[in-house]
Amino acid sequence: AMNPPVAWRSPSVWAVPAAALAAALLLALTGANRAAFSAINSWSHLTGPLPWAFVTVLGDTAVALALFTPFVLRRPALVWALALGALLAAAFVHGIKPLADLPRPPSVMAAGAITVIGPAYKAHSFPSGHTTTIFVAAALLWLHFPSPWIRAAALGTAVLVGLSRAVVGVHWPVDIAAGAAGGWCCAVAGTALASRFPAGTRAPVQAVLALAGSGCAVALLAGLKTGYPQALQLQYAVGAAALGALAVVVVERATGGVR
Repeated sequence: AMNPPVAWRSPSVWAVPAAALAAALLLALTGANRAAFSAINSWSHLTGPLPWAFVTVLGDTAVALALFTPFVLRRPALVWALALGALLAAAFVHGIKPLADLPRPPSVMAAGAITVIGPAYKAHSFPSGHTTTIFVAAALLWLHFPSPWIRAAALGTAVLVGLSRAVVGVHWPVDIAAGAAGGWCCAVAGTALASRFPAGTRAPVQAVLALAGSGCAVALLAGLKTGYPQALQLQYAVGAAALGALAVVVVERATGGVR
């Protein structure tokens, strides 16, 4: 098992969730949440809806898990940390949503004042599940890869996916900021737990995780309903790429090519 190049205790690891929490507090305390939503929601007027459907689908759980499938056996510590971080993130999102029970923008704003791309969800706004998911993914890549390019791409993509939840009209900025902080912290906690309990890096557990990831890929190829049929091509591409990459890893493993 490979240890992440950055210790989870490093102060730099906590910069992203600290910034996200600061943004959430600022939005809540200044009452700027609705105005910020309206500003971000209008971005699709410049670009059209299609790019945002593609971007927002990257925060779908099945898409995110499928994208990590090629790391099975190659980077077992990363995949084990993903499994633990994903469980923590699911508890975080599904534990808070019904308790907070906050209305989403389509339920409180006039139809003419909001652009909705995809389903017009109305309940359980806080926190954003898509944002939580993509920030789990980004934090795991940030922790396990020292390349500044990979880290910048991961964080930039996560921010864009988070903002897309306001552009498609289903989340307030404060939901997005909370999801970013929560997702990042779940990934850090998952990484810490994975290093403390490394049993999940063993081949039998990795095989189970490979099955779970390939199951997500198959579901995407089978037309899993993400709510954004405009992005079906991306969904198919992710599913096919995940299965193809996993097949390469399995063949390399069988022939002694994966160290």
